[in-house]
Amino acid sequence: MPLVVSPPQSMIIDPVVPAGARVLVVANRASGNAAALAAVITLRQRLSARGVQVDELALVAGQVEAMLRGAFAGASYRAVYVAGGDGTVLAVVEALAGRALPIGIIPCGTMNWTARDLGIPLDPGAAIAALLEAEVRHIDLGRVNGQPFLCACMVGFGSLLARWRERERARGNSPWVLWPRLVWRGLSLIQRYRHLRLRLLTAERRERLRARALVVTANLIDTQPGPVPSRTRLDGGKLGLYAVRDASGLELMRLGMRLMLGSWQHDDAVLATAATHAEIGVGRRRAVSVMCDGERVRLRAPLRFTLERAAVAVLVPPPTVAD
Repeated sequence: MPLVVSPPQSMIIDPVVPAGARVLVVANRASGNAAALAAVITLRQRLSARGVQVDELALVAGQVEAMLRGAFAGASYRAVYVAGGDGTVLAVVEALAGRALPIGIIPCGTMNWTARDLGIPLDPGAAIAALLEAEVRHIDLGRVNGQPFLCACMVGFGSLLARWRERERARGNSPWVLWPRLVWRGLSLIQRYRHLRLRLLTAERRERLRARALVVTANLIDTQPGPVPSRTRLDGGKLGLYAVRDASGLELMRLGMRLMLGSWQHDDAVLATAATHAEIGVGRRRAVSVMCDGERVRLRAPLRFTLERAAVAVLVPPPTVAD
């Protein structure tokens, strides 16, 4: 008779979404065209097979906030799954308004930055399979003048880049084609964008500088090669502040190469620092257009950045257990 060994008690974990639970599946079809719709169908089938009740919500442009708030106000859910990109995930976070409802991300957007950094597979089918055995983790939430962001807030040429991204996405380009083009388009735009006069104030630093762009991230960017930045920790309690100084075209080209090699944070054209909170003045402007997780918003100046620790519950694949 074969020997059956029970797993240690510490390894037995109750499912986050057990049979009989009710969940909401939110889809933004514009984020990934047919990918989001296919992901919803697959997810519904997999969850229903486990005895989970699934409600679906297909977001309509211009009605996202009202639709999400109405859905969360009318039912009690165990979790919410989001088939979309970083902007759709952020919209769900806003609508939850501090509720501790865990979010499972099925990446169907352009950058899928949050999903990448959480270790969620970028293939929607693989992401669904991984999230069916998910664990709950709490991550930090950045805010600028109260406006939330999970990934980054961009000041400067970001609004131009957002408009270009929307035009390209409307043409039906897949995320795999779009995001490399987005990076190189950004490097091209930043060379022509007029510099900003910034006043940076943190607990440890006070500085005036001329910059082409400023990016503030919720937790610090790693120094790893590749065009897509990554963050090892999303619960580290630090804002990352990265300014591209008013450099020459040649210096910006060098910065682009260092971006690919992962050594950009040591480039003279970049100011890189960390803070728990920061205030940014932008010349004499009373209002500034910024891009939070890919979505444009106009805010009053100065820009005040804070970080809320462990403010958002997310579903993540469990760590691999060695045999």
